[in-house]
Amino acid sequence: MARNRTLLGIAAVLAVTWVAYSLRLNLAATGFLQLLIALAVALFAGFWQATLVSLIAAGCLNYFFAPPILSWGISDPQDWVALAAFEIAVLVVSRLSARAQQEARMAAAKQRQLEALYEVSRKVLVLDRKAAAGGQLVRIIQETFALEAVVLFDASTSELGLAGPAATPPIAEARAAYLMDRDSENAADYTWTRVLRSEARPMGGLALRGSGVTSLTASALASLAAITLERARSLERETHAEAERQTERLRGAVLDSLAHEFKTPLTTIRTAATGLMEMNKLDETQFQLMSLIDTEAEKLNGLTTRLLRTSRLDGSEIVVRREEVGVAGIIEDVLSEAAWQSPEHQIRLEGTGAPLKVFADRELLTMALSQFVDNAVKYSEPGSAITLRVEELPGEIRIGVHNMGVPIARENRERIFERFFRTPEGSRAAPGTGIGLSITKKIAQAHAGRVWVSSDAVNGNTFFLALPVSGQERL
Repeated sequence: MARNRTLLGIAAVLAVTWVAYSLRLNLAATGFLQLLIALAVALFAGFWQATLVSLIAAGCLNYFFAPPILSWGISDPQDWVALAAFEIAVLVVSRLSARAQQEARMAAAKQRQLEALYEVSRKVLVLDRKAAAGGQLVRIIQETFALEAVVLFDASTSELGLAGPAATPPIAEARAAYLMDRDSENAADYTWTRVLRSEARPMGGLALRGSGVTSLTASALASLAAITLERARSLERETHAEAERQTERLRGAVLDSLAHEFKTPLTTIRTAATGLMEMNKLDETQFQLMSLIDTEAEKLNGLTTRLLRTSRLDGSEIVVRREEVGVAGIIEDVLSEAAWQSPEHQIRLEGTGAPLKVFADRELLTMALSQFVDNAVKYSEPGSAITLRVEELPGEIRIGVHNMGVPIARENRERIFERFFRTPEGSRAAPGTGIGLSITKKIAQAHAGRVWVSSDAVNGNTFFLALPVSGQERL
Protein backbone atom coordinates (compact mmCIF):
# COMPACT_ATOMS: atom_id res chain seq x y z
CA MET A 1 0.00 0.00 0.00
CA ALA A 2 2.77 2.49 0.94
CA ARG A 3 4.71 1.50 -2.21
CA ASN A 4 1.77 2.25 -4.45
CA ARG A 5 1.25 5.59 -2.78
CA THR A 6 4.94 6.43 -3.20
CA LEU A 7 4.83 5.60 -6.90
CA LEU A 8 1.66 7.65 -7.23
CA GLY A 9 3.43 10.59 -5.52
CA ILE A 10 6.43 10.33 -7.88
CA ALA A 11 4.07 10.26 -10.87
CA ALA A 12 2.27 13.33 -9.53
CA VAL A 13 5.60 15.19 -9.12
CA LEU A 14 6.57 14.41 -12.70
CA ALA A 15 3.14 15.37 -14.01
CA VAL A 16 3.13 18.69 -12.17
CA THR A 17 6.69 19.34 -13.40
CA TRP A 18 5.65 18.75 -17.03
CA VAL A 19 2.50 20.91 -16.73
CA ALA A 20 4.32 23.73 -14.93
CA TYR A 21 7.19 23.69 -17.44
CA SER A 22 4.72 23.77 -20.32
CA LEU A 23 2.89 26.71 -18.77
CA ARG A 24 6.14 28.52 -17.96
CA LEU A 25 5.43 28.71 -14.22
CA ASN A 26 8.20 30.08 -12.03
CA LEU A 27 10.15 28.30 -9.28
CA ALA A 28 7.98 29.58 -6.43
CA ALA A 29 4.65 28.49 -7.91
CA THR A 30 5.91 25.09 -9.00
CA GLY A 31 7.69 24.53 -5.69
CA PHE A 32 4.45 25.16 -3.79
CA LEU A 33 2.61 22.55 -5.90
CA GLN A 34 5.42 20.04 -5.37
CA LEU A 35 5.32 20.75 -1.62
CA LEU A 36 1.64 19.85 -1.51
CA ILE A 37 2.37 16.53 -3.24
CA ALA A 38 5.22 15.71 -0.82
CA LEU A 39 3.03 16.55 2.17
CA ALA A 40 0.27 14.28 0.85
CA VAL A 41 2.76 11.43 0.50
CA ALA A 42 4.01 12.10 4.04
CA LEU A 43 0.48 12.01 5.35
CA PHE A 44 -0.66 8.83 3.60
CA ALA A 45 2.56 6.85 3.02
CA GLY A 46 5.20 7.79 5.59
CA PHE A 47 8.36 9.70 6.35
CA TRP A 48 10.84 7.84 4.16
CA GLN A 49 8.45 7.73 1.22
CA ALA A 50 7.88 11.48 1.50
CA THR A 51 11.66 12.02 1.70
CA LEU A 52 12.17 10.15 -1.59
CA VAL A 53 9.39 12.11 -3.31
CA SER A 54 10.76 15.41 -1.97
CA LEU A 55 14.25 14.65 -3.33
CA ILE A 56 12.82 13.91 -6.78
CA ALA A 57 10.74 17.08 -6.61
CA ALA A 58 13.78 19.14 -5.60
CA GLY A 59 15.73 17.71 -8.52
CA CYS A 60 12.93 18.62 -10.93
CA LEU A 61 12.75 22.14 -9.54
CA ASN A 62 16.52 22.50 -9.87
CA TYR A 63 16.69 21.24 -13.45
CA PHE A 64 13.58 22.78 -14.96
CA PHE A 65 12.89 25.94 -12.98
CA ALA A 66 16.08 27.25 -11.28
CA PRO A 67 18.29 29.33 -13.63
CA PRO A 68 20.15 28.29 -15.63
CA ILE A 69 17.24 26.22 -16.97
CA LEU A 70 17.83 22.59 -18.04
CA SER A 71 21.00 22.31 -16.03
CA TRP A 72 21.85 21.07 -12.56
CA GLY A 73 23.63 24.25 -11.60
CA ILE A 74 21.99 27.17 -9.79
CA SER A 75 23.32 30.69 -10.41
CA ASP A 76 21.16 32.69 -8.01
CA PRO A 77 21.76 31.99 -4.25
CA GLN A 78 18.09 32.80 -3.59
CA ASP A 79 17.14 29.71 -5.58
CA TRP A 80 19.39 27.62 -3.32
CA VAL A 81 17.60 29.06 -0.31
CA ALA A 82 14.21 28.32 -1.86
CA LEU A 83 15.14 24.70 -2.61
CA ALA A 84 16.64 24.22 0.85
CA ALA A 85 13.52 25.69 2.49
CA PHE A 86 11.37 23.39 0.37
CA GLU A 87 13.31 20.29 1.37
CA ILE A 88 13.44 21.21 5.06
CA ALA A 89 9.71 21.95 5.12
CA VAL A 90 8.92 18.62 3.52
CA LEU A 91 11.17 16.68 5.91
CA VAL A 92 9.84 18.43 9.04
CA VAL A 93 6.21 18.03 8.07
CA SER A 94 6.82 14.44 6.99
CA ARG A 95 8.42 13.66 10.34
CA LEU A 96 5.61 15.27 12.27
CA SER A 97 3.05 13.45 10.16
CA ALA A 98 4.78 10.11 10.66
CA ARG A 99 4.94 10.68 14.41
CA ALA A 100 1.26 11.61 14.52
CA GLN A 101 0.36 8.51 12.56
CA GLN A 102 2.47 6.34 14.86
CA GLU A 103 0.81 7.83 17.93
CA ALA A 104 -2.59 7.31 16.36
CA ARG A 105 -1.76 3.66 15.67
CA MET A 106 -0.50 3.23 19.24
CA ALA A 107 -3.65 4.84 20.61
CA ALA A 108 -5.79 2.56 18.47
CA ALA A 109 -3.79 -0.47 19.66
CA LYS A 110 -4.17 0.60 23.29
CA GLN A 111 -7.88 1.05 22.73
CA ARG A 112 -8.13 -2.47 21.33
CA GLN A 113 -6.11 -3.81 24.27
CA LEU A 114 -8.38 -2.06 26.75
CA GLU A 115 -11.47 -3.38 25.02
CA ALA A 116 -10.01 -6.89 25.09
CA LEU A 117 -9.15 -6.55 28.80
CA TYR A 118 -12.67 -5.41 29.52
CA GLU A 119 -14.01 -8.39 27.60
CA VAL A 120 -11.83 -10.77 29.62
CA SER A 121 -12.86 -9.16 32.93
CA ARG A 122 -16.51 -9.37 31.92
CA LYS A 123 -16.26 -13.06 31.05
CA VAL A 124 -14.41 -14.06 34.25
CA LEU A 125 -17.37 -12.80 36.27
CA VAL A 126 -19.52 -15.60 34.86
CA LEU A 127 -17.07 -18.49 35.11
CA ASP A 128 -18.52 -21.94 35.75
CA ARG A 129 -17.94 -22.55 39.46
CA LYS A 130 -17.98 -26.31 38.89
CA ALA A 131 -14.92 -26.23 36.61
CA ALA A 132 -11.35 -25.16 37.35
CA ALA A 133 -11.00 -21.37 37.16
CA GLY A 134 -7.48 -21.52 35.71
CA GLY A 135 -8.46 -23.67 32.74
CA GLN A 136 -11.38 -21.42 31.88
CA LEU A 137 -9.35 -18.24 32.27
CA VAL A 138 -6.54 -19.25 29.88
CA ARG A 139 -9.06 -20.13 27.17
CA ILE A 140 -10.74 -16.76 27.56
CA ILE A 141 -7.40 -14.91 27.32
CA GLN A 142 -6.23 -16.94 24.34
CA GLU A 143 -9.44 -16.44 22.37
CA THR A 144 -9.85 -12.76 23.22
CA PHE A 145 -6.28 -11.73 22.37
CA ALA A 146 -5.77 -14.33 19.58
CA LEU A 147 -2.56 -15.63 21.18
CA GLU A 148 -0.57 -18.71 20.22
CA ALA A 149 -0.53 -20.11 23.74
CA VAL A 150 -1.46 -19.20 27.31
CA VAL A 151 -0.26 -21.11 30.39
CA LEU A 152 -1.34 -20.45 33.99
CA PHE A 153 0.39 -22.17 36.92
CA ASP A 154 -1.54 -22.23 40.20
CA ALA A 155 0.95 -22.80 43.02
CA SER A 156 -1.69 -23.67 45.63
CA THR A 157 -2.86 -26.73 43.69
CA SER A 158 0.20 -27.22 41.38
CA GLU A 159 -2.27 -27.31 38.49
CA LEU A 160 -1.60 -25.98 34.98
CA GLY A 161 -4.16 -24.30 32.74
CA LEU A 162 -3.25 -24.61 29.04
CA ALA A 163 -4.82 -23.00 25.97
CA GLY A 164 -3.80 -22.47 22.37
CA PRO A 165 -2.74 -24.55 19.37
CA ALA A 166 1.00 -24.13 19.97
CA ALA A 167 2.85 -27.44 19.90
CA THR A 168 5.08 -26.55 22.84
CA PRO A 169 3.24 -24.13 25.14
CA PRO A 170 5.51 -22.18 27.52
CA ILE A 171 4.88 -24.39 30.55
CA ALA A 172 8.42 -24.05 31.89
CA GLU A 173 8.24 -20.26 31.69
CA ALA A 174 5.05 -20.14 33.78
CA ARG A 175 6.57 -22.31 36.52
CA ALA A 176 9.86 -20.42 36.43
CA ALA A 177 8.11 -17.08 36.85
CA TYR A 178 6.61 -18.33 40.13
CA LEU A 179 9.69 -20.17 41.42
CA MET A 180 12.09 -17.31 40.64
CA ASP A 181 9.54 -14.61 41.56
CA ARG A 182 10.53 -12.63 38.49
CA ASP A 183 8.76 -11.25 35.41
CA SER A 184 10.44 -11.62 32.02
CA GLU A 185 9.93 -10.80 28.35
CA ASN A 186 11.30 -12.21 25.10
CA ALA A 187 10.47 -9.90 22.21
CA ALA A 188 12.03 -12.26 19.67
CA ASP A 189 9.33 -14.94 20.05
CA TYR A 190 6.69 -12.72 21.67
CA THR A 191 6.74 -14.52 25.03
CA TRP A 192 5.74 -12.71 28.22
CA THR A 193 5.89 -14.21 31.72
CA ARG A 194 4.43 -12.65 34.83
CA VAL A 195 4.23 -13.61 38.52
CA LEU A 196 0.73 -13.84 39.95
CA ARG A 197 0.57 -12.15 43.34
CA SER A 198 -1.89 -12.02 46.20
CA GLU A 199 -1.12 -9.37 48.81
CA ALA A 200 2.46 -9.16 47.48
CA ARG A 201 2.95 -12.93 47.89
CA PRO A 202 3.60 -15.10 44.78
CA MET A 203 0.67 -17.42 44.10
CA GLY A 204 1.42 -18.63 40.57
CA GLY A 205 2.79 -17.78 37.15
CA LEU A 206 1.34 -16.70 33.80
CA ALA A 207 3.02 -17.18 30.39
CA LEU A 208 1.70 -15.61 27.17
CA ARG A 209 2.97 -16.26 23.65
CA GLY A 210 1.81 -14.12 20.75
CA SER A 211 1.94 -10.64 19.28
CA GLY A 212 -1.50 -9.67 20.52
CA VAL A 213 -0.32 -8.23 23.85
CA THR A 214 2.09 -5.60 25.11
CA SER A 215 4.18 -5.51 28.27
CA LEU A 216 1.57 -3.40 30.03
CA THR A 217 -1.26 -5.66 28.92
CA ALA A 218 0.63 -8.75 30.11
CA SER A 219 0.96 -7.19 33.58
CA ALA A 220 -2.74 -6.28 33.59
CA LEU A 221 -3.69 -9.85 32.62
CA ALA A 222 -1.48 -11.20 35.43
CA SER A 223 -3.29 -9.00 37.95
CA LEU A 224 -6.64 -10.06 36.56
CA ALA A 225 -5.63 -13.73 36.71
CA ALA A 226 -4.51 -13.39 40.34
CA ILE A 227 -7.81 -11.71 41.27
CA THR A 228 -9.75 -14.43 39.45
CA LEU A 229 -7.94 -17.25 41.27
CA GLU A 230 -8.37 -15.52 44.63
CA ARG A 231 -12.07 -14.98 43.91
CA ALA A 232 -12.48 -18.64 42.94
CA ARG A 233 -10.84 -19.70 46.20
CA SER A 234 -13.05 -17.36 48.20
CA LEU A 235 -16.16 -18.76 46.52
CA GLU A 236 -14.92 -22.29 47.18
CA ARG A 237 -14.29 -21.48 50.85
CA GLU A 238 -17.72 -19.91 51.08
CA THR A 239 -19.30 -23.00 49.54
CA HIS A 240 -17.41 -25.28 51.92
CA ALA A 241 -18.33 -23.08 54.88
CA GLU A 242 -22.00 -23.21 53.95
CA ALA A 243 -21.83 -26.98 53.49
CA GLU A 244 -20.11 -27.25 56.87
CA ARG A 245 -22.79 -25.13 58.50
CA GLN A 246 -25.50 -27.34 57.03
CA THR A 247 -23.62 -30.45 58.15
CA GLU A 248 -23.23 -29.02 61.64
CA ARG A 249 -26.94 -28.27 61.88
CA LEU A 250 -27.74 -31.82 60.82
CA ARG A 251 -25.11 -33.28 63.16
CA GLY A 252 -26.39 -31.21 66.05
CA ALA A 253 -29.96 -32.26 65.39
CA VAL A 254 -28.96 -35.92 65.18
CA LEU A 255 -26.88 -35.79 68.38
CA ASP A 256 -29.63 -33.93 70.16
CA SER A 257 -32.17 -36.53 69.14
CA LEU A 258 -29.91 -39.47 69.97
CA ALA A 259 -28.97 -38.04 73.36
CA HIS A 260 -32.60 -37.62 74.33
CA GLU A 261 -33.50 -41.05 72.95
CA PHE A 262 -30.67 -42.63 74.98
CA LYS A 263 -31.64 -40.91 78.18
CA THR A 264 -35.12 -42.44 78.34
CA PRO A 265 -34.06 -46.13 78.28
CA LEU A 266 -31.04 -45.37 80.49
CA THR A 267 -33.30 -43.82 83.08
CA THR A 268 -35.58 -46.87 82.89
CA ILE A 269 -32.63 -49.25 83.25
CA ARG A 270 -31.29 -47.40 86.28
CA THR A 271 -34.74 -47.24 87.89
CA ALA A 272 -35.31 -50.96 87.35
CA ALA A 273 -31.84 -51.86 88.63
CA THR A 274 -32.24 -49.69 91.74
CA GLY A 275 -35.70 -51.17 92.41
CA LEU A 276 -34.45 -54.71 92.17
CA MET A 277 -31.58 -54.02 94.54
CA GLU A 278 -33.87 -52.39 97.09
CA MET A 279 -36.24 -55.39 97.12
CA ASN A 280 -33.57 -57.41 99.01
CA LYS A 281 -34.55 -60.57 97.13
CA LEU A 282 -31.33 -60.98 95.20
CA ASP A 283 -28.49 -63.26 96.17
CA GLU A 284 -24.97 -61.83 96.36
CA THR A 285 -24.04 -62.63 92.75
CA GLN A 286 -27.27 -61.20 91.39
CA PHE A 287 -26.84 -58.07 93.52
CA GLN A 288 -23.28 -57.53 92.22
CA LEU A 289 -24.43 -57.94 88.64
CA MET A 290 -27.28 -55.51 89.18
CA SER A 291 -24.91 -53.03 90.81
CA LEU A 292 -22.67 -53.30 87.76
CA ILE A 293 -25.66 -52.61 85.47
CA ASP A 294 -26.58 -49.57 87.56
CA THR A 295 -22.98 -48.24 87.58
CA GLU A 296 -22.49 -48.65 83.83
CA ALA A 297 -25.90 -47.15 83.10
CA GLU A 298 -24.88 -44.15 85.19
CA LYS A 299 -21.67 -43.83 83.18
CA LEU A 300 -23.63 -43.98 79.93
CA ASN A 301 -25.99 -41.35 81.24
CA GLY A 302 -23.05 -39.09 82.12
CA LEU A 303 -21.43 -39.62 78.73
CA THR A 304 -24.72 -38.86 76.97
CA THR A 305 -25.13 -35.65 78.96
CA ARG A 306 -21.57 -34.65 78.14
CA LEU A 307 -22.05 -35.42 74.45
CA LEU A 308 -25.21 -33.36 74.31
CA ARG A 309 -23.60 -30.46 76.15
CA THR A 310 -20.52 -30.58 73.87
CA SER A 311 -22.67 -30.60 70.75
CA ARG A 312 -24.63 -27.56 71.87
CA LEU A 313 -21.50 -25.64 72.82
CA ASP A 314 -19.84 -26.46 69.49
CA GLY A 315 -22.76 -25.19 67.47
CA SER A 316 -23.34 -21.86 69.18
CA GLU A 317 -21.67 -19.01 70.95
CA ILE A 318 -20.65 -19.77 74.52
CA VAL A 319 -22.58 -17.87 77.17
CA VAL A 320 -20.50 -17.34 80.31
CA ARG A 321 -22.33 -17.17 83.66
CA ARG A 322 -19.65 -15.77 85.92
CA GLU A 323 -19.51 -16.39 89.63
CA GLU A 324 -16.89 -16.68 92.33
CA VAL A 325 -15.60 -20.25 92.21
CA GLY A 326 -12.65 -22.01 93.81
CA VAL A 327 -10.12 -23.62 91.51
CA ALA A 328 -9.68 -26.50 93.97
CA GLY A 329 -13.39 -27.36 93.78
CA ILE A 330 -13.30 -27.45 89.97
CA ILE A 331 -10.27 -29.74 89.97
CA GLU A 332 -11.89 -31.97 92.57
CA ASP A 333 -14.92 -32.42 90.30
CA VAL A 334 -12.66 -33.19 87.35
CA LEU A 335 -10.63 -35.75 89.31
CA SER A 336 -13.77 -37.37 90.68
CA GLU A 337 -15.20 -37.79 87.19
CA ALA A 338 -11.91 -39.09 85.80
CA ALA A 339 -11.48 -41.59 88.65
CA TRP A 340 -14.41 -43.77 87.66
CA GLN A 341 -13.93 -43.24 83.91
CA SER A 342 -10.23 -44.20 83.92
CA PRO A 343 -9.39 -46.37 86.92
CA GLU A 344 -6.32 -47.80 85.12
CA HIS A 345 -4.52 -44.43 85.25
CA GLN A 346 -3.17 -42.77 88.37
CA ILE A 347 -4.23 -39.13 88.34
CA ARG A 348 -2.47 -36.88 90.82
CA LEU A 349 -2.53 -33.19 91.70
CA GLU A 350 0.46 -30.92 92.24
CA GLY A 351 0.76 -27.22 92.95
CA THR A 352 0.00 -24.48 95.39
CA GLY A 353 -2.13 -25.18 98.41
CA ALA A 354 -3.45 -21.62 98.49
CA PRO A 355 -7.25 -21.23 98.10
CA LEU A 356 -7.23 -19.80 94.59
CA LYS A 357 -10.48 -18.37 93.29
CA VAL A 358 -11.60 -17.00 89.95
CA PHE A 359 -14.64 -15.15 88.67
CA ALA A 360 -15.81 -17.57 86.00
CA ASP A 361 -18.37 -20.15 84.83
CA ARG A 362 -17.82 -23.25 86.95
CA GLU A 363 -19.51 -25.65 84.55
CA LEU A 364 -17.55 -24.43 81.51
CA LEU A 365 -14.18 -24.56 83.27
CA THR A 366 -14.97 -28.06 84.51
CA MET A 367 -15.74 -29.08 80.92
CA ALA A 368 -12.48 -27.58 79.64
CA LEU A 369 -10.29 -29.34 82.23
CA SER A 370 -12.24 -32.58 81.82
CA GLN A 371 -11.47 -32.45 78.11
CA PHE A 372 -7.76 -32.07 78.86
CA VAL A 373 -7.85 -35.02 81.27
CA ASP A 374 -9.90 -37.11 78.84
CA ASN A 375 -7.34 -36.45 76.09
CA ALA A 376 -4.49 -37.34 78.44
CA VAL A 377 -6.19 -40.64 79.28
CA LYS A 378 -6.86 -41.56 75.65
CA TYR A 379 -3.43 -40.70 74.25
CA SER A 380 -1.11 -41.60 77.14
CA GLU A 381 0.86 -44.78 77.58
CA PRO A 382 -1.15 -47.57 79.29
CA GLY A 383 -0.92 -47.41 83.07
CA SER A 384 1.09 -44.18 83.07
CA ALA A 385 0.40 -41.36 85.51
CA ILE A 386 -1.46 -38.17 84.62
CA THR A 387 -0.57 -35.02 86.54
CA LEU A 388 -2.59 -31.85 87.11
CA ARG A 389 -0.50 -28.91 88.24
CA VAL A 390 -1.88 -25.56 89.42
CA GLU A 391 0.34 -22.47 89.51
CA GLU A 392 -0.31 -18.87 90.50
CA LEU A 393 1.76 -16.60 88.29
CA PRO A 394 1.81 -12.80 87.94
CA GLY A 395 -1.48 -11.89 86.30
CA GLU A 396 -2.82 -15.39 85.76
CA ILE A 397 -3.64 -18.80 87.21
CA ARG A 398 -2.21 -21.62 85.09
CA ILE A 399 -3.44 -25.22 85.11
CA GLY A 400 -1.45 -27.88 83.27
CA VAL A 401 -2.43 -31.48 82.47
CA HIS A 402 0.62 -33.67 81.75
CA ASN A 403 0.84 -37.16 80.31
CA MET A 404 3.44 -39.35 78.63
CA GLY A 405 2.31 -40.08 75.10
CA VAL A 406 3.16 -39.69 71.43
CA PRO A 407 4.82 -36.27 70.87
CA ILE A 408 2.88 -33.67 68.91
CA ALA A 409 4.75 -32.25 65.91
CA ARG A 410 5.63 -28.55 66.17
CA GLU A 411 3.56 -27.62 63.12
CA ASN A 412 0.46 -29.24 64.65
CA ARG A 413 0.60 -27.69 68.14
CA GLU A 414 -1.55 -24.75 67.08
CA ARG A 415 -3.76 -26.72 64.72
CA ILE A 416 -4.91 -29.31 67.27
CA PHE A 417 -7.11 -26.58 68.76
CA GLU A 418 -8.81 -26.12 65.38
CA ARG A 419 -12.20 -27.62 64.80
CA PHE A 420 -12.12 -31.22 63.43
CA PHE A 421 -8.32 -31.29 63.18
CA ARG A 422 -6.62 -34.47 64.37
CA THR A 423 -2.96 -35.36 64.09
CA PRO A 424 -2.11 -38.54 62.14
CA GLU A 425 -0.65 -40.07 65.33
CA GLY A 426 -3.76 -39.20 67.35
CA SER A 427 -6.09 -40.61 64.71
CA ARG A 428 -4.33 -43.96 64.94
CA ALA A 429 -4.13 -43.96 68.75
CA ALA A 430 -7.79 -43.39 69.64
CA PRO A 431 -11.13 -42.55 68.05
CA GLY A 432 -12.41 -38.98 68.19
CA THR A 433 -14.07 -36.11 66.33
CA GLY A 434 -11.54 -33.30 66.76
CA ILE A 435 -14.13 -31.11 68.48
CA GLY A 436 -13.16 -31.30 72.16
CA LEU A 437 -10.00 -29.17 72.09
CA SER A 438 -11.64 -26.54 69.89
CA ILE A 439 -14.39 -26.16 72.50
CA THR A 440 -11.76 -25.90 75.24
CA LYS A 441 -10.18 -23.04 73.30
CA LYS A 442 -13.56 -21.33 72.94
CA ILE A 443 -14.16 -21.65 76.68
CA ALA A 444 -10.73 -20.17 77.46
CA GLN A 445 -11.28 -17.27 75.06
CA ALA A 446 -14.71 -16.62 76.56
CA HIS A 447 -12.92 -16.13 79.91
CA ALA A 448 -10.20 -13.92 78.30
CA GLY A 449 -7.78 -16.80 78.82
CA ARG A 450 -5.69 -18.98 76.53
CA VAL A 451 -4.74 -22.59 75.85
CA TRP A 452 -1.59 -24.16 74.40
CA VAL A 453 0.46 -27.32 74.48
CA SER A 454 4.12 -28.17 74.99
CA SER A 455 5.40 -31.49 73.73
CA ASP A 456 8.58 -33.48 73.27
CA ALA A 457 9.62 -37.12 73.31
CA VAL A 458 11.44 -36.86 76.66
CA ASN A 459 9.06 -34.81 78.81
CA GLY A 460 5.76 -35.86 77.26
CA ASN A 461 2.77 -33.63 76.53
CA THR A 462 1.37 -30.88 78.73
CA PHE A 463 -1.83 -29.01 77.90
CA PHE A 464 -2.17 -25.63 79.60
CA LEU A 465 -5.18 -23.49 80.50
CA ALA A 466 -4.38 -19.98 81.74
CA LEU A 467 -7.00 -17.67 83.27
CA PRO A 468 -6.29 -14.00 83.91
CA VAL A 469 -6.33 -12.62 87.43
CA SER A 470 -7.36 -8.97 87.58
CA GLY A 471 -9.66 -6.75 89.63
CA GLN A 472 -12.68 -8.60 90.88
CA GLU A 473 -11.43 -11.92 89.42
CA ARG A 474 -8.69 -12.19 92.05
CA LEU A 475 -9.97 -12.36 95.61
